[in-house]
Parts: sequence; structure tokens; C-alpha cells
Amino acid sequence: MGKSKLGKGVSKSEKVIPFPDKKYQIIYADPPWMEKGWNKGGAENPQLRGANRHYSLMTTEDIALLPVKNIAADDSHLYLWVTNNFLPDGLLVMQTWGFTYKTIITWFKGKMGLGQYFRGMTEHCLFGVRGMIPYKTDNSRGLGFVDERQQGLTGFFAERKGHSEKPEEMREMITRVSYREGCNRIELFARRKTEGWDVWGTEVQRSERIVPIEDEEEE
Repeated sequence: MGKSKLGKGVSKSEKVIPFPDKKYQIIYADPPWMEKGWNKGGAENPQLRGANRHYSLMTTEDIALLPVKNIAADDSHLYLWVTNNFLPDGLLVMQTWGFTYKTIITWFKGKMGLGQYFRGMTEHCLFGVRGMIPYKTDNSRGLGFVDERQQGLTGFFAERKGHSEKPEEMREMITRVSYREGCNRIELFARRKTEGWDVWGTEVQRSERIVPIEDEEEE
């Protein structure tokens, strides 16, 4: 795991937000990995280049200690975003949360970022399974006795937007592969509300609470 100590780098608000008393078949998470970057300007004129410029970070240990097991249904899917530097940590977190790793989905951003040996232009979403959910099929195209399996791709291209903002193509793929009518979905470390999803995190309208679907007010 990345160098860190338990409890360091964790915002107080992330510690106190309660998880919902609910079970979810789809869990979508984008943790604030300890991507500190480096100081471009030196001690006299510090210019942070990492994610800590934008939001509070968490150690791998503290991410792993989140009670995700308590909200995961016996049969459920996990989609976990991870940076290149923290890929081993992501696999450890997935295992700790009670999921078995199945594959990795790579987002090609089309634009170079920062780096040391290599400049980054990819980010990854780990796919894990708990229990067993049958493969999703669909026969809407009228193929007769043939049910078309609803599959995703292990790589896709999408332009970068705001810092750490993830492409909607990933959410669309999750819906295609994992969503079934009536199943519960939650996004952890969410930055905005999304119709049909519960959300948890400090950045949802700057509110330090979970926003379940049923609690949302009509606009």
C-alpha cells in the first residue's frame, strides 16, 4: 500500500457520515486516494500538484475500514475507481470490502496528465463481484430464442472534464451490465446527485450526509 498511517489525511466529515441502513446490489465508489503529488514552488511558494489541492484525502487503511460490507447485498457488484499509483491498494480495498476481483476497465482520457517515468492519460475502474448475479440478458432486438448478453468493454475513450470528474460512459456501462429493475444503487464519495442512485459523501451539494432517493425533494 501507499505510505500512510491510519487516521492521517482523513477529513473529519468523512469519518462521521453514517452509512445507510440498506442493502445495495450496485456499489460505485471513487475514493480520494492519497495522491499528494509534489510541490512545484518550493517552501517559499508552495504549489501543490496532487489531488490534495482539491479535496481532503484518505489513507488506504481508512478507505478499507469503511463499512461497505454492511451495505452490500449478498449478491452484488462493486465498481471501484483507482489511480495508476494505487492499483495494488484498490485490489486490497476490494478484497477487504468482501468482493472478488473480476476485471479492470480502463478510461483513456485522450490528454496527457502528470507523471514521473510516464505521463498519465488513463484511470481504471475495478469490477468485483460478491455472491452470484446471473448474467444480464435482453431480447428487445427481437432475436427470437436468443437472449443477447448485456456486456461492457474493458476500455473506452472519453474526454476529461473537471478534476476527478468521471465520465458518464462508465455509469452507462454499469447500467447496461449490472442494473435490473428494482435493484438498489449507491455512489460512494459522490460529487452530485444522480437520478435513481443513493449518494454518500461530503461533496454532494456540500452536505455531509447521505441523500437517499426517497429523501430527495422534488425541484
